[in-house]
Amino acid sequence: MKLKYNFRFLTVLFLVLFLSACMYPESEEPNQMPNESQIEMVQQAVEQYREDTDGLLPIKTVSETREYFEYQVDFDRLVPEYMDERPPISYEGGGYYQFVILDAEENPTVKLADLRITEEIRSLQLRVNGMGEHVQFEETIGPNVYKLDLDFYNLEENPTVTSPISGGALNVYYSGGENFIVDYREDIGRIIEDNDLQFETGDDVREVLYEYTPIVPIYSPEITVDENNDPIFMTNVHKSA
Repeated sequence: MKLKYNFRFLTVLFLVLFLSACMYPESEEPNQMPNESQIEMVQQAVEQYREDTDGLLPIKTVSETREYFEYQVDFDRLVPEYMDERPPISYEGGGYYQFVILDAEENPTVKLADLRITEEIRSLQLRVNGMGEHVQFEETIGPNVYKLDLDFYNLEENPTVTSPISGGALNVYYSGGENFIVDYREDIGRIIEDNDLQFETGDDVREVLYEYTPIVPIYSPEITVDENNDPIFMTNVHKSA
């Protein structure tokens, strides 16, 4: 009887998990690349707004100075005249992404910043701030890039965030500029290899992320390539090479 009961329990459990997976809303599946149609819809709305306002852009007035966050789409200027509603994947629509505009002066292009990364970074910053005034390091990863002392901060493994591009884990390190950075080198290297791209040392290769995907690499330091075309952290020496 016990074996029969366990069998029935496992069968029911399997069915529940299977149906849950099938019923999971497509827009909410974890690590899924955002729907391109929603991005294109916003792009068209931005372009029409720009045309109707003699070159103005529908952007928020923000004090944000972090790279890629300077020009955030203001949906209050677009809804309902240019769009019926805020995109479900947008932060304003209850999603995880902040819609941003790149190349605002010449060719305004709508891209996405994954705010889940921001939340992870904030959480890590709070942990570090609560453990003392000075940041404790374990080793040097690259020029001006350091790995936290995991034992000191009671961490079992190096902090990571989930890549919005590949779904893999991206390491988080600390920079000499007193802030956390996200290491996108693996994602960049994969795009370079898959598309047979060639760069020179000194080129900022982060551009491949938002040229081949809708995602901007928030919290990323400048990244270039070495003599083997492999991504490395950029330094002033590389820029002058």
